[in-house]
Amino acid sequence: MTVAQFNAFVEDARFEPEDPDCLRGLPNHPVVWVSWHEARAYCDWLTDRLRACADRPRELADALHGRIDGRKWRVTLPSEAEWEKAARGPAPSRRVYPWEDDPDPDAANYDDTGIGATSPVGSFPRGKSKPYGVLDLSGNVWEWTRSLWGKDPVKPASTERYVPGPKTEDLGAPDDVRRVLRGGAFYSAERNVRCAVRDRNHPDSRGGGIGFRVAVSPFVSDP
Repeated sequence: MTVAQFNAFVEDARFEPEDPDCLRGLPNHPVVWVSWHEARAYCDWLTDRLRACADRPRELADALHGRIDGRKWRVTLPSEAEWEKAARGPAPSRRVYPWEDDPDPDAANYDDTGIGATSPVGSFPRGKSKPYGVLDLSGNVWEWTRSLWGKDPVKPASTERYVPGPKTEDLGAPDDVRRVLRGGAFYSAERNVRCAVRDRNHPDSRGGGIGFRVAVSPFVSDP
């Protein structure tokens, strides 16, 4: 999500972000300095706006209104499983980076690229994932997921990170339970922008290299 997109939410919902620096970046750059909770608030707002919007693709409208499988899909943060499938492709793919198996500073914004700051979203088409064509999964900013890491800063609480469910994706978990971040950032070394790399932080944390993307998913129901 870009600064411009997050600003639209702030203005429309009269939302007050905890750190106003999140709105001071360039409009087409990824929004940063947002907590997991603020990213979730954006998702809830966008769900409501898309459901009320008349100008949507029919498939999206059907999903949001429960006309596909009886469940009202909604905008949400991706789970680890959803994020990694978007990056690697369907199993049994073990692709190292979204584009292929070798690092490439022309395919993503990370340390070797030499920019030293965020870049406009979509600036690295060479790095799109195969076979889905998703951009910016590696580098630029770390991305919040809805999946749990646990309380221990080193050891994850569960090995079931790829199994959707309350053990791995409890949206009501307290703030002392860390959430998983994926993708690496503009300052990350090449080994930290691989598809398999995980990071973690408390859901009320913020940083200049932490942002988020959204997915539309049937696995998160209306509260």
